Amino acid sequence: MPHPLELSYNWRTPVLFASIAATICVGALARGQAPGWLPALIVVVALWVLIVALIYLRTRAYLMVDGSRLTVRRFRNFHTIEAADLVAVAEFVTPNGPSYRLTVRGQDGETTRVVAPVALLRGGHSALFTWILGQAPQAQLDKGSRKTAERLKTRGLIR
Repeated sequence: MPHPLELSYNWRTPVLFASIAATICVGALARGQAPGWLPALIVVVALWVLIVALIYLRTRAYLMVDGSRLTVRRFRNFHTIEAADLVAVAEFVTPNGPSYRLTVRGQDGETTRVVAPVALLRGGHSALFTWILGQAPQAQLDKGSRKTAERLKTRGLIR
């Protein structure tokens, strides 16, 4: 039975510290009630919501390999890709490391791009490239993807 990969970071700690900091700021603003404290309070709460929302979106990363099928989710929707439908792989850089745009041919012949957020998942790079090289060797890899595949082979993380 296949299992999705685990997140590569602890999201609870940043949420805890952001919440503590926001609580302290809200408490200080409410207690002091200096002129303009209410707009400042709204800004603090809005920033806290923004930070927690960004952390939540990062926790939505998902990748699962099931034979010739790859299921990914970046933020909201799940996308299941058959190995035979994978056309190309393009690397793009994120603050957490490289992730990949997979170009997939649909049943209607149209191509779509699906993001595989492997930088946010433990073992994401090796799982993705093991699947690509083993199940979808026809896929065109861009320069960055080829370098990553070679680096993973050199380190012994893939064959």
